[in-house]
Amino acid sequence: MKKFVFFSIFAVLSFSAYGQQLLWSTIDGNDSKYVPFNNVTSEVLTFYDQYELYYDFAGFSKERFIENFDYGFEDWEWLYEIEDPTVFALRSNSGHGSVVLVMCISQGNVNTIVFSNTVERDFRMTHRSEKEQFSNWFRTLLD
Repeated sequence: MKKFVFFSIFAVLSFSAYGQQLLWSTIDGNDSKYVPFNNVTSEVLTFYDQYELYYDFAGFSKERFIENFDYGFEDWEWLYEIEDPTVFALRSNSGHGSVVLVMCISQGNVNTIVFSNTVERDFRMTHRSEKEQFSNWFRTLLD
């Protein structure tokens, strides 16, 4: 599981390799699609509908996130520069199919969800019957 998580986060965050694609962000004026903060949940629900699984990496402080996912490949200064609530979605290929990483960053926290069809330990299924519950939970990550 840790290998999958590491690869997913590393592949998606290191823009120079693996053919990542920034799908959208809440930052207006960058090179990706702009999504207003109020529309983030509906955008994320499209991934929920598209993928069979997701992995919950919510609840990290910025420091703890870096401790868990810094393998010496990434300069994390950009993470500390984000103070206003910011969300972005990136797509990459894990070698077993595509993954989409959604990061919700606030002044002190990082909440990350990885959508995938690759089964690893601690996965969660994306059931239609639980979509509203997921939506409500996801909104708490934006607060």
